[in-house]
Amino acid sequence: MLPDYGWGMAVGQLMRTTLAGLLVSTALTSCSGSGEDSGQAATSSSGSGSVSGASGQTPARGSPGSRGTAGPTGSSGPVLPAGNGSLTAQVLARLGAPYLTDSQVPTAARGTWKGSQVAAIAQGEDVTLVIKESQGWKIVGGWWPSKGLPGPYLGGRRHVLALGSDARQGQDIQRSRADTIQLIGVDGQGGGGILGMPRDSYVRLPSGRQGKINGAMPAGGPTAMVSAVSSTTGIPIQGYLLSDFVGFQRAVHAIGGITVTLDRPVKDIPAGTRNLGGKQALTLARERKTLPRGDFDRSANQGLLLMSGMIKLRGEGPQRLPALMTAISPHVSTDLTPAQVITLLASAYQVNPTRVGRLVADGQPVMIGGASVVQLTGKASSQLASFRDGNL
Repeated sequence: MLPDYGWGMAVGQLMRTTLAGLLVSTALTSCSGSGEDSGQAATSSSGSGSVSGASGQTPARGSPGSRGTAGPTGSSGPVLPAGNGSLTAQVLARLGAPYLTDSQVPTAARGTWKGSQVAAIAQGEDVTLVIKESQGWKIVGGWWPSKGLPGPYLGGRRHVLALGSDARQGQDIQRSRADTIQLIGVDGQGGGGILGMPRDSYVRLPSGRQGKINGAMPAGGPTAMVSAVSSTTGIPIQGYLLSDFVGFQRAVHAIGGITVTLDRPVKDIPAGTRNLGGKQALTLARERKTLPRGDFDRSANQGLLLMSGMIKLRGEGPQRLPALMTAISPHVSTDLTPAQVITLLASAYQVNPTRVGRLVADGQPVMIGGASVVQLTGKASSQLASFRDGNL
């Protein structure tokens, strides 16, 4: 059986950096005001800078990473390496049971997500992720090197769409334009990627008409955005995480800022390595007019902030996850299950940051019907094909 974890960390300590994962699980905030066009030359872009603590370059595919084994695309919950049988037979037998009792889940390890209780129990190098069900605390993922298990078991290879709504006060977050569109992938083998989709990409929408991709959400909500991005990229998407402006600056303040290295100034943010407070982080996520490639550099900077958030989350330890999820739950709309969310966030501790590539899909601005739109190029097709394994 799993031991009775004697883990005495106070809830107050857990809350010191509760919102670090907001930068991982959402596309930060919406970008800019209504009515903007790209109007800039479009290329794959590294944006304005690089991540502090990790290479800002796209890593070589297949380079060594942390422990991990790929699972099937779009799987939910923990998975075993291909050919090794089921989780119940192979892993839970080693752990002793599929459920833990209340006495095995310390109060300080618990949190909530959309009304469900979640917990991350850390003991030495082992981490057990559990969700409260009627039968008890169900084990949904984790890693257990002390037991010789090859894990981690975090859902395997998958893609999740992070969206930022441009909703203003009084507007419906789910029926406003999606001006931040970031596709997050993990390959289940220690690698991953963050790919920004130009918001003005001219694609076939779920309605059947051609239009800008960010127009899918006003017409059909976030599930329509998932459908539009999936059909455009050819990548199955597990679900979405959607946020707006609410709480973003307070979130960054709560974690003590977020560190990035900027190659060039961005509006009032000087070049160099900076620990950004809430106001400056919001500026970096939204600014496009002063950037050489406009919206493409802005999308790249959003990916930069997501990567920086992942690195900050790694530094805080997986025991922070339940408090993190409790804090961001009111500010995020999603169709992912609690198990999918906690295993996705926990991937930050098992992904090697040097193996997480950042790109913006390549495109060229053109005029169609009097509107400036982005036509994705053949290079974008290659980028998307490369990303189907979850790794850029």
